[in-house]
Amino acid sequence: MEQNNISSKQIWFGIFLVILLTASYLIAGQFTFNRDSNTTQKLVGEVIKEVILKKPSCPDTTDAFNTLKNAGQVVVLTKNRNTYGENGFFVNSKITVIKSTGSGSQVACGYLFVKAHGSDGRPLQVKWENPYVKPGQFGGHLQTGDSIIPQEDGKAKEFLFNLSKINYRFEGETRQADWAALLNVSNKIEFEIALNTTDKGGTIDEVSIAYQCWSPETGQVTHDCKLSIE
Repeated sequence: MEQNNISSKQIWFGIFLVILLTASYLIAGQFTFNRDSNTTQKLVGEVIKEVILKKPSCPDTTDAFNTLKNAGQVVVLTKNRNTYGENGFFVNSKITVIKSTGSGSQVACGYLFVKAHGSDGRPLQVKWENPYVKPGQFGGHLQTGDSIIPQEDGKAKEFLFNLSKINYRFEGETRQADWAALLNVSNKIEFEIALNTTDKGGTIDEVSIAYQCWSPETGQVTHDCKLSIE
């Protein structure tokens, strides 16, 4: 039987191939490690930035509303207005334009406060009477059951809503809108305000917005954004 003879050149060539493959594997592994490491660092950086720059939120409490109001972070949209509904239309509704100004700060969150009553100062029957507040295309008949201020026996004069989660009915549909974010879309927002009642003595005592400012650049609470009536 003929035996295969392996030359020294073939042996050294085989050793060279083994060394080359081993080096390639190590280089590829190092590249993958660096790539994964860079990806991990990038993801960690994004998470840290998100935590640091997290937008402040406003709790569903009257105390938080009063704190903002007492600090002057409030704008009154209308006061002492007789308004009601008749023949499918609002009588004496109010159109108010809110103007926002500030040096880089925005509205982070806030509250919508509504005080209203019927004839002779009676509270509203919230089952069929409710405030109507409509900024742009993102409002309507406010869902009074969402009021932070509790109702008594289905009656109320005062309502307080979290500005970031306003629930309302418009054209038969229940919808939700973030009015805090809406106030940052444009420097002017038009509000239509009325009282949904057939009582001709219906009156809106006050509609106001208390708001908290923040800087999207630093994530810090600020006081240099301003809402006012045009």
